[in-house]
Formats: sequence, structure tokens, C-alpha cells
Amino acid sequence: MFNNISLTLKIFIITILLVTGVWFAADKYQTNTLKKIFYTKLTERFALQAKEHRTSFDHYVRSYNQAARLYASSRRLLKNVTQPGWQSSSSPIVHRTKPGWVYEYSVMRRFVTPRYFLLYDAQMNIKEAWNIYGEDIPNELLNLTNLHLRLAQNQSHLTLLNDKPYLITFEAIKDREDNKTIAYLMLSSPIDSEFMYDSQELTLNNIVALLKADKETVMVSSNAEQIPAGIKLSELKNLYEVIGEGFFDYGSSELVINFVSFIPTEEVQHLTSATLTEERKLRLIAGVIYTVLFMSIILLVTRRLKKLTQRIVDFSDNMSIQLPTIKPRDQLIILEDRFKRLANAIRFETAALEHQASHDPLTDLPNRKKLNELLQNELLKNVRTNEKLVLIIGDLNHFKEINDTLGHHIGDLVLQQAAERLYNNVRKSDTVARLGGDEFSILLPNIEIDEAIRIVKDINKEFKHPFIAENNKLNVGISLGLVEAPTHGDDVNILVQRADVAMYNAKKHNLSYTVYDPKNDDNHISRLQLMAELRDAIEKEKLNLYFQPKYETLSGALIGAEALIRWHHPVRGLIEPDEFIPMAEQSGLIKSLTRWIIKVSTLHCAQWHQLGFQINVSINVSTQCIHDPKLIAYLYDSFKRNSLPPEYFTLEITESDIMTHPIRAKSILNKIKSMGANISIDDFGTGYSSLAYLKQLPVDEIKIDRSFVLEMANDENDKTIVQAVIDLARNLGHKVIAEGVETKEAMDILTELRCDYVQGFYTSPPLAPDEFSELLSVIQGIKQHSSL
Repeated sequence: MFNNISLTLKIFIITILLVTGVWFAADKYQTNTLKKIFYTKLTERFALQAKEHRTSFDHYVRSYNQAARLYASSRRLLKNVTQPGWQSSSSPIVHRTKPGWVYEYSVMRRFVTPRYFLLYDAQMNIKEAWNIYGEDIPNELLNLTNLHLRLAQNQSHLTLLNDKPYLITFEAIKDREDNKTIAYLMLSSPIDSEFMYDSQELTLNNIVALLKADKETVMVSSNAEQIPAGIKLSELKNLYEVIGEGFFDYGSSELVINFVSFIPTEEVQHLTSATLTEERKLRLIAGVIYTVLFMSIILLVTRRLKKLTQRIVDFSDNMSIQLPTIKPRDQLIILEDRFKRLANAIRFETAALEHQASHDPLTDLPNRKKLNELLQNELLKNVRTNEKLVLIIGDLNHFKEINDTLGHHIGDLVLQQAAERLYNNVRKSDTVARLGGDEFSILLPNIEIDEAIRIVKDINKEFKHPFIAENNKLNVGISLGLVEAPTHGDDVNILVQRADVAMYNAKKHNLSYTVYDPKNDDNHISRLQLMAELRDAIEKEKLNLYFQPKYETLSGALIGAEALIRWHHPVRGLIEPDEFIPMAEQSGLIKSLTRWIIKVSTLHCAQWHQLGFQINVSINVSTQCIHDPKLIAYLYDSFKRNSLPPEYFTLEITESDIMTHPIRAKSILNKIKSMGANISIDDFGTGYSSLAYLKQLPVDEIKIDRSFVLEMANDENDKTIVQAVIDLARNLGHKVIAEGVETKEAMDILTELRCDYVQGFYTSPPLAPDEFSELLSVIQGIKQHSSL
């Protein structure tokens, strides 16, 4: 059901669900975090306010003493206590109205309104008392002990009278002339809710209170209705936040007092909720904006994805792959399904192509290229294990007569039977390969020459039995040549060449087999001499470089050339590259040879560019040079020295060379590509393992091996391989060039298959530099004439 929803709607639903879920989760987390932070900050602010409450209470208490000093120094009070008979009155007078000796003074920054005024004579006997409310004076104040009076003298003193807290201050009234104490004034107030409230400037419904010595019980608060005396702090924890709790010491007290401030929890929650509500609104707006922007981006992405999906669908519809019966609407599901089907189809075709490229189509045995790779791997392994191996090359006897007399069809049947007999007489770990024509090879790993000879004798016995091909009873023998590694060599090319020498020696002397013997190798000494002459030719630059033109298939335009080396020996005449290049690789001369080719080809390419011919020049590079760390620097210096843009230079590397060390080769090729030069895979189709790495390599061009192009018009398998390579390269974004184009039929087929470029004797043979320059001039002249 969900698969049938379009990708855009599906992403929209998922986005809404995810954004909603994330928003709620983030909101919960952020809300809790902000609550903690805000509550902490608010508590810190209220703690400062609580400190101000404590300070105000302290100032208010001390102000009583200051007020007492002002009252005691007033003329009215001095006149009252010095009038005749005042000292001798026997009973105290309790005033109901304000007596005349009481002034209204402003003390400190606020009014201090003591509840009780009491006058004492010099012997500390009470004479007069007044309650500002006109009520009776509490007995506990009228009966104060001398100790209380002395403690309160000249300071504000807190004391507990009849279990009630009081503030008293006792100040001497002195004669102005002799400064003799003639009476005392006491100001007092009960420390009740009114006192607590008057001592503060309370805001935000703050309440202050004094705690008893147990620090848990409220003695008195500024709001007795909300926080009555005697209530426990634990009973108030859900209603109030207690701040500033701690011991209060102002100087004179008989009580252990703890002063605290109360902040209503509801007020804190209200402030916190108000802030969080605004924060939540901002987060919601940000979430909506994010969702809108994200969906806008998704719409753009899905639109592009729809186009890509349609292209993939159109491409896969043209291929013979099984398609699903139910078509989902989700483009990603469609894309994933088509990619999976395409990958399976390509994997199947690749496997078939790999097998075709590495096996002989007639006998289904490994071909020469495959054998060389297996032999190379075994040689590398034997370096570690110190094991030996034997390579055998065999050639059927009288096979040419069978072909000429009975025809190629009978010859093919003989070859198939010969392959079967060879395969049945070797071990499972051995490899039988067909090198071409009637030539076969056998690779015997982990074996010595004596044991290999026993296998060879069994093969010869088997070949003494007649071959039956369509009622024709044929006697076909085989001549075998054996080499042992590392006894007779540790290089692929040397072992193959020496096995050939041994095989031809067996044929020459009508033997069923021979083991390689350097004495019988007529070419051994001459090859050493030729190798020395090659070194001299490289050092003295006696070699020649030719350039074979490359043409664009459809337009016929000349787009570049491949540099091909030639060696005109003064005695031997023309020596083909297939003969001296392997010698250069075996002797290590290939590096200096390659540098000479780079030097000459970049020089000619730069000269043609200066003349206005913007063409590309390619050279062949062997595996030894690819892994040469100095190659990059030499290329760079050559480009710089000749002022040649690197993009007009191409390095051709065979796929087998790349696969020798694929990871290291990839690193080197990436460096070459970053320099700006182009990279072409040469002889493509003759290997079997590079396809897995092809998409990882910085390749610009794939070059189809000439072996497929030459017989393409007559061999449908070759044509199929060429078409598969072109399709594969095009799908990977690479250009394709076919070499070995020698007939019009091959040219027509390549044009039909939409091959990008061609080269071969049909278009042009390799030309000397002067001849190539002349060809460029002719083409330029034709262009100028046609433009007129």
C-alpha cells in the first residue's frame, strides 16, 4: 500500500511525522532544560531580593535605637521629666492619648513607629507609658527586669517576653548642663506581622518571616493569614519557595533567629510559563519554516529524480530483462528495482564477456592471455613458497594436412578431441590452454620436471590412439616442449619463448617431447647481442617514431595519432616491436625507451600545435613504467618544456598491465589524470578481470583489441564482443576507439555500432613525422578550399 504512494507524498508524510516527533521530543527536552535554567536564574534573582529583605529588617531594627536617641534629646521630653513632682510620683501613668512629650520624628529613610513609649526615672522605675493605639500596655513590658533594660540600653534588643518576641531599646535622658542622667526612655514594639511588614518594601507577593531555633517553625511572618505562626516549612513547600534561609545576627538578641523570604511558587511558575510559551511559539514558527523549506528542496530533488528514473526506465525497457508486473509509484523503488535488474543483466553479460575474452571459443579452454596471467600469478606465488612449476607447449603433428585435405570442420573436431585428451590426462590443479591454431599449452604448478615428464608420457600414449572425426580415422600426434621455473627462467615471456624452442626442437628431431636445453637455443646468444644493440640504439636515439592517424568515425575528421616505435637495424633490417619490446621489458630498458618516446612525441605534438593543428598524441606505456615513481615528474617536465597542454596527450595502458597491481595502478593513474593528461585502456577485451575496476579508474577512452576487429566481419562472436564493449563504454561515459581497421567491411560495421574513433591501415598506415605533417597540411588545405 505504502509503495503505491508517490515519492513526493511519501516524503511529505514522513517529513511531517518526523518533524512532529522531533519537535515534541525537542520541546519536552528544551522545556525541561529551560525550566531548570530559568528557575535557577529566577531563584538567584530572588536570593538577591531576599538579601535586601534581611538588610531592610536589620536597618529597621537598628532604626529604633536611633529614634530613641532623637526622642531622648527632645526639649519636650527633657521638660517633662524635670517638672516638679515627676520624679516623686508613686504609680506609673498609662496614657490613653498621645502625651505632649511625644514628637513624630522621621528616622533613617522611613518612619519608625514604635508601638510603646515608656519613661523611667533615674532609678529605672517606670513613670509613664503610652500605646500608640490607646490600648493597655502589656504587663510583660511594665514588669521588665533591670537585666532587660541594661541589655537594651543604647541599642535595639530582641527578646522573648511571655513567649512573644519584642524589640526594645533603652536610652538615657541627660541634663544638658551637666550631662547627668535624669531619666530613661524606652521604645518597644512586638515583632508581629505588622512589624515584619513595616520593615520591608515587599513586591511580587513576597512574605518574610522569622523562624524559631529549630529552623523549621515559623515564629512570625509578614502575612499571618497566609503563613501563620507555628506552621512548619515542610507544610509550605508546594506553595512557596523559601529563599535566604539562614541565621540572622544584628548585634543584640536573646533569641536564635533565622530570617527567611517566601516567594509564591505560583508566581515563579507563572513567570517561567510565560517565557516558555514565547519560546515554544518561536520554535514552532522555526519548525514550520524548516518544514516548508525542506519540502521545497524535496520537490526540486524529486523532480530531478523523476527525470532520472524515467531515463533509467526507458533505457531498461530497451534491454531484454524481465520487468515487474506491478509498477509502484515511488520513484526510488522503481529506480532501485531497475538498477538491480540492470546490474544483474550487466553482471551476466560481463561474466559472459569475461569468459569469451579469456577462453578459446572452439575448445572452451583458456586462451594465451589467460595462460600468461595464470603463469604470472604462479611465478609470484613461487617466489614466496620456493616451489617449482613446469610449462609445456605442444603442437599437433600433421594438422595442416588434415585441414587442407578434409577441411576446417574436421580440423575443428580434431582440435576439440585433442583438448579433451589433454584435459583428461593432467591433474585438477593443472591448466590446459589453447594458444591458437593447433598449438596448446599446459601449466603444471608445484611440480618438478621428472614428474612432469611422466605426465607428458601419458599424454603421448593417449595421442597414439586414432582420432575419429565423422567416420574419418586419423592419426594425430603431438610434439611437446617443457621448461621448468625457475630453473629455465622466472619470467613469463622467457618461459614461453623457451618452451617454444623446446617444442620446435622436438618437432625437428621427430621426438614426442624435449626439455629445454640452452645448447639447442640458437636464438639465445643472438638475443643477448640484440639486447646490447637495443641499449645502444636507445642511448644514441637510433630508433624511429611513426604516427598512425586516428579518425572520428562519423565525420571522418583527423583527431589525433598514436606514436609507434620502429627499429631499422643496420644488419637485420626492420625489427618488429613485438620482438624487441619484450626484450626491453626483460632487461629494464623499457623505462629509458618510454622516456625517449615521451620526449620525441611531445616535441612533435608541440610543433604541430604551433602550426595550428590541435591534435592529440597517444603513446603506449608498459606496466613497469606505470609503477615507475619518476614517470609523473618526467611527463610534467616534458609538457612544461614544450609548452604542451597535457589534455592533448594520452597514455595507453593495457588492461593486463593494470591488473598486475590494480590498487597501485589506480593511484598512479589518478595522479596522471590530475595533471591533465588522458588515459586509454589498450587491448581491451583480451583480459578478464579489469571490468570490476574499470568504473573506479580515471579512464577517458577504451581501445578495442585488433584481434576482435580483424575477424569481425566473418565472426559473429567477435562482432558481439565489440558491440558489448562499445555499449559498456558508452554507459560508463567513456569514448571508444577500434584499432586494426583494415577493411571497408570492418569500417562499416564500426560505423553502424557507433564506435567513436578508428585507426588502421584502411584509414592510414603509420607515417613518419614529416609525412604526418604533410597530411595535416593537405587536410588544412582541403578545409580552406571547401570554406571558399
